[in-house]
Amino acid sequence: MAYHFTFLKSYTDNENKKIYNFTNTYPFKSLGKIKYEYALSSFAFAYNMSFSAEGHHRVYRSGGTEKRKKVQVFCDTFIGKLGEFAVYQYFKDNGIQLPYPDLTIMGEGEWDSYDFTFENRKIGVKTTKTKGNLLLLETKDWNENAQYLPNLKKGSATYTDFLFVRVDTNIVSNLKQKWLYKNDYIDKKVLEEEFQKSSCNFDIAYIPIALVKQAIQQKAIIEKDSYLYTTRIDANNYYIQSGDMIFISDLIKELKSIL
Repeated sequence: MAYHFTFLKSYTDNENKKIYNFTNTYPFKSLGKIKYEYALSSFAFAYNMSFSAEGHHRVYRSGGTEKRKKVQVFCDTFIGKLGEFAVYQYFKDNGIQLPYPDLTIMGEGEWDSYDFTFENRKIGVKTTKTKGNLLLLETKDWNENAQYLPNLKKGSATYTDFLFVRVDTNIVSNLKQKWLYKNDYIDKKVLEEEFQKSSCNFDIAYIPIALVKQAIQQKAIIEKDSYLYTTRIDANNYYIQSGDMIFISDLIKELKSIL
């Protein structure tokens, strides 16, 4: 089945920068608020993965050149885990029990195969802030069959579904305003204060793997060192715009039909 796919619009400015603009977006519409206990677990997990001796997250994106500082890694990890809990909570509230999100502190060279499995479905979760409108997949990590290359040797590289989650938290922008975002050290109390400011409302969109393959095979790529409006892109990424994604209710109905 072919899904609707829309390319970004691009132009070159006076400084020879390639700049991309959205052409098909869907506004954030809250589906609920992540429970405090889940948000707290996300915070603890992200802190341990970023600042403890046991945790490890890669500091470079695949094909990227910008080295992420520990505070950046914390924010990315925190938002990502919030997205997993949003999915877990929303599915549970709609009668579908997914495995509890993995909170294992992993060292270097270790990572999850999938975010969730359900009835032979392999589900990946990608999370961003409420203003986010692109699913981004680093081109060096994916082949034309939409298989995740780092997992090929593990035999667990094939996904069946992706979920695009947006979470209402200003932790990144607030830390940037305080010139703390690109630091390797931060007082834990500062992070805790920012955590308490996050409402953690969320929405979720569904991306069938066929749509991901379509984007990859049509070479829908936003290139390294180009710009999405004013944000520089650090690595080549395949993309899908939020307006091309499917309502999460459609996936819920599909999964209920196989129970």
